[in-house]
Amino acid sequence: MAVEKTAKDVSLICTKDKRILEEDRRSELLDLLRAFVQPNENPNLSSNFNIPGADPVHVFIEILLQRSVQKDAEAVHLLLRSLKILSRKQDNRCIIGADGIMAVLLSLSPPLTPKIAAEGANVLLNVCYEPQNVSALLNTTGVQQLVGFLSDDDPDLQANAAGAIQSICFQPLGRQRVCDLGGIQSLLPLLGCNHPKVVTRAAGAIHNLSSDSESIRLIRKYAGIPRLLLLLSDTNVAVAGSAAGALQNVSRELASRLLIREMDAIPALAMLLSCEDVHAQVCAAGALLNILGPDLEGGMYGPRADRRSLGRMMSLVMAASMVFDGVYEKRPDIV
Repeated sequence: MAVEKTAKDVSLICTKDKRILEEDRRSELLDLLRAFVQPNENPNLSSNFNIPGADPVHVFIEILLQRSVQKDAEAVHLLLRSLKILSRKQDNRCIIGADGIMAVLLSLSPPLTPKIAAEGANVLLNVCYEPQNVSALLNTTGVQQLVGFLSDDDPDLQANAAGAIQSICFQPLGRQRVCDLGGIQSLLPLLGCNHPKVVTRAAGAIHNLSSDSESIRLIRKYAGIPRLLLLLSDTNVAVAGSAAGALQNVSRELASRLLIREMDAIPALAMLLSCEDVHAQVCAAGALLNILGPDLEGGMYGPRADRRSLGRMMSLVMAASMVFDGVYEKRPDIV
């Protein structure tokens, strides 16, 4: 097994011996990249992640931009995996910048393999944690490429593209671009996918998108509400929580709220009040208040008090559930 290399090792070797980038020495470059990637692939075991400060990210970007390298699928794949590893650190995400994003997009235009596209999407997922990188991406065709990947047959590519879109949609302009490019119409069918990672990422993206009024209208128009209701009972509580969060947002619109009521979503949302995930509990409580609350509006001592009572009741259910979790391993059925 090759001796582990750090990002600085890779940078020093490639800077001192530029001939390593030539085609007749490609195997040496691949071995060097593997010696960095393989020990750092798992974020929980990555020594790179625990080294403070920025890494020489620019060297990896420069290698990726080499024409001879761009034709080599294995080299491109390893370089994108390297950038994914490096972009886990905020210091590195902040220095990747527009040039780094363009280098990644060049490798996706078109990608040599689905694996390359999936890794490129992972890099974009990470770098778009930083608002300035989302702004840089919006000056390219990157979002359009990611939306296109949602319709691919490869589930890893679909999941990673949805994850990148979820990351982009933390920013208002990112949500607007995804919405304008038909991202909602492409994401909604993935909520019924058989691959858990695809569903998790797609539900998270829809949750973020649903914070905008135009997205709410499109979610309702393209039958997103029944899909979200089905996910409330998903065995993955993160998926159920994302669905509840999206329903909390869409229920701000009257037409969507009426539709949710007609589909009898209240029992499923009430069940989530006592699940083990606090985020899911909060989203479910918010959705219930939005769905039921307007009917309870009124005077200080009448219906408005009923709304406050509903909120207190839900808080008590959530608190009792947390206390019960500390005593018993399995949660009881709600009676």
